[in-house]
Amino acid sequence: RMGLIEKFGYFKRLMDTRHLKESPVGELARMLQFPHNVSDKAWTLAKNLVQFSPCCSICDKTKYEQDIIEMNNPTIAKTSWKSCPTCKFGWSCSDHFDEYQQKHTPEICKTYVESVMIERFRYNHVANEGDTFLFLPQTTLSEPFKQFPKSWDEFFQIRCPQQYGMKKNYPNEFFPAATFQLSQAVTCLYGMYAHDKKFFTTAEHLTIHVVGAAQAFELEGGAPSCVWEEIMHCLPSVKKMNVFFIGPDSPSIGQKVELQCCPVCVGKGRTRSVTFSKMTYHDYFNDNGGSSSVKPDFVVAYNTGMYEEYTESWKESLKVMIDLDVPCIFTSYDENEAIADFDVLGEVNARTLTDAPVKHPFSADFPVIDLSEVDKFFQASMYSICFRGRK
Repeated sequence: RMGLIEKFGYFKRLMDTRHLKESPVGELARMLQFPHNVSDKAWTLAKNLVQFSPCCSICDKTKYEQDIIEMNNPTIAKTSWKSCPTCKFGWSCSDHFDEYQQKHTPEICKTYVESVMIERFRYNHVANEGDTFLFLPQTTLSEPFKQFPKSWDEFFQIRCPQQYGMKKNYPNEFFPAATFQLSQAVTCLYGMYAHDKKFFTTAEHLTIHVVGAAQAFELEGGAPSCVWEEIMHCLPSVKKMNVFFIGPDSPSIGQKVELQCCPVCVGKGRTRSVTFSKMTYHDYFNDNGGSSSVKPDFVVAYNTGMYEEYTESWKESLKVMIDLDVPCIFTSYDENEAIADFDVLGEVNARTLTDAPVKHPFSADFPVIDLSEVDKFFQASMYSICFRGRK
C-alpha cells in the first residue's frame, strides 16, 4: 500500500517547513510526488537523506542538508547529532537534544528495540533459510472452538500447548514474528465467528475472497503460505476450501492451483486450492458476468488504506460486496486509518456489526516503525471492521 511519499514519510512534514522548500530535501520531495519520473539523481539523493542521514525529531533538519549549509558558510557553528544510546533511534540536532530527550520515554525506547529485534529475526531467517519465517500449529481440532479465543496468548495455549508452554526455550521474537503470517488465517476465523458461528463451524465447502492482496503481506515471498490451512485445522467440518486472491497487485495466474494439504488433512480427504486474479474486485465480478456463481462465503481485505488511495475504486468494489450480502472483515494499520475506513463504509451504506472499528486481538503482534511521524508505530491489521450487506 505504501507509496514513495509514505516510505520517505517525513518529506511531507519537511515540505510544510517554509525554510526547507528550496532545500535539497524540498527538491527531492517535489520529485517524489511524481514517482514514475524519479531519476537516478533523485534516488541517490534519497539514499543520502534517508539511509545515511540523521533527521532531527524536533526541527526536521537533516545532517546531510546541514552539512551543505555549513560547507557553504564556514563561519557558522557546527551542528552535532545524537541518538538514543539504547535503541539507536531518536536523532536530534544539538539545538534540540535536551528537548527531545524529555519526549523519548523508556516506553518509546523499548518499542523501538522490540520492533528492530523482530524485524531482524525475520530478516535473518530469510537470509539463513532462504524463505519467509512462518509457524503453523501442527495439530488439527476434532471439534471447533466453542468460543473463539480472545487473544494470541489464549490461541497459542489451545492450538500448540506443548510448544507454547516451552516458549522460554524459543527466541523471544519467535511467537510474535509468527503472528505476521498467521494473523491472515486467524483474522478470517475471528471474522467468521463474529458473523455466523453456526454456519462456518458446520460448512463442508468454503470459498474465501482476499481482496486487494498485496506482495507485502498476503503474498510475501511471492505466494500465499501454508498458514491458510489453519482455517481448515480449526474448522474440522470443512472438506474443501478455495481461496481467491483478487487485486491489481495479485499475480496474473488465472487458473485454479491445487495445493498440498498436511498428512492429517490428506488422510481425511480434504482439499484446498488458490486462484489469482489481477484486477479490482468489481472488475472481477463484472468479468464473471455479475453472476451469483462467484459469490464467496467470506470476504477479507487487509490494511486497505481505502480512505487514502483509490477510494472511488474501493467504493465500487464495496458496492459489489454489499450487493452480494456476504460476511466481510476489513483491517487497518492504526486507529486513525480505521476510523477513516469506517467512514468510507458509511458512505456506501454498509451495515457494520459494531458502531466503530475495534482493536483487533489478532493483529500481527509486534510494532512497526512509522516513518511518517516521529515516534509513531503501527501494526498490520491493528484494527478491524466487520460488515455485511446494506443498512
